[in-house]
Amino acid sequence: MSDEYQPSKEEKIESAEYLRSIHRLRGLRLAAGLTLKQVEIKSRGVWKAVVVGSYERGTRHLSLYKAVELCDFYGADISALGQLRPSESRENLVLDLLELSRLRELPDEIIALTHRLASRITGRRDDHNGMVLSLRERDYEFLEVALGRSKGEVIDLLKRRGLLLTVTDSSLSH
Repeated sequence: MSDEYQPSKEEKIESAEYLRSIHRLRGLRLAAGLTLKQVEIKSRGVWKAVVVGSYERGTRHLSLYKAVELCDFYGADISALGQLRPSESRENLVLDLLELSRLRELPDEIIALTHRLASRITGRRDDHNGMVLSLRERDYEFLEVALGRSKGEVIDLLKRRGLLLTVTDSSLSH
């Protein structure tokens, strides 16, 4: 019997999943249309090209905090690093900014709060296409607090006002 440490089957699986997640970072960067050097320039040096490249290769440890920040920088949700089987589809809720803008003059607290939140999010993400806004888990949390409702209730309120478009991951891949 050897004194050398042997990882368990579960540890090997977790390690393989971690490496797959790390390698997905490159896909997120490429999807954002950025080279490593452009990441460094666009982030004003916050994300160094050599460091991001090391994260992508798995030669440098990436903490959960840094992973969240990097995904946010790419405009992606942290779940993009998680495992989704090709046969699975996930519902993404997208806020219809055109409809929200059209309805914003109505005396409706839900619309007013949602419009303010959407304006702030698009400013933070530097996303001013003005047509749609993908909602992230954090966005729902803000709406839940502002409206004093659960996530399900918030989604229902937005759907009833015609403000949500539903897109599935599988429909995006075709």
